[in-house]
Formats: sequence, C-alpha cells, structure tokens
Amino acid sequence: MTKKYRKDQFVKVKVTGIQPYGAFVKTPDNQEGLIHISEIMNDYVHDINQFLTKGQIVKAKILSVDNDGKLNFTLKDNEYFKNEERKRDRRSVLEQIKETEKYGFETIRQKLPQWIREGKARMRK
Repeated sequence: MTKKYRKDQFVKVKVTGIQPYGAFVKTPDNQEGLIHISEIMNDYVHDINQFLTKGQIVKAKILSVDNDGKLNFTLKDNEYFKNEERKRDRRSVLEQIKETEKYGFETIRQKLPQWIREGKARMRK
C-alpha cells in the first residue's frame, strides 16, 4: 500500500540516480520522484554531483504530485542546502572563476566591472 503524499510535505528520500537535469529519488515506500536541478538551491547549480550522490538520503519538500503519483521535490527549504547557498555567497571571486569561467585577458577585462560591483556590495554588508 502506497502512502498518500501532499504538496509542501517534507519527506526523507533516497537518491537513486543522477542526470544533468536532476536527481531521481525514492521515498521509503518506493514511490518515485525527481529533484530538478533548479530546485537544489536558489543559486545556479552547474553540476548536481557537487551536492548529491547516488545512495544519499536527503530531506526534501514536495512541490507537486503528478496524476500518476510521481513526486516533484525541492531542496530549497532544506537547512543544509540553505547553508551551502550562504557559503557560496561568501566565496571569493577567484573560487567562482575557477568553477564557472574560462580564463583569458579578454574575459577578465569583460568581467572586471561586475567583480568590482560584487566586491563593493560585500563590503557594504
């Protein structure tokens, strides 16, 4: 017998597979669901593997339940992932470059005004 799930309910789910667009999960009663890459955190997620691994158990919030019973989850309300997002906000510009940008003088010239704005914003905090 499968349990009835409802929107906004928190459930511990196990990651059963990872794709570039999201992570497949199962509830304790083997009901399937998906955590879309955009639902891991509010910040841009380039690689899901930096946050989730196959076999990992996470507390996720149900966004919706499809007619066929498949569940759509979010991790944005999970305290662990909120803390990860705060850590990313405090990272240095150099760490952000290493993770997402290509190097080169032209690229640096283009990005410099943005980095200056970001640095000034952090100093105001």
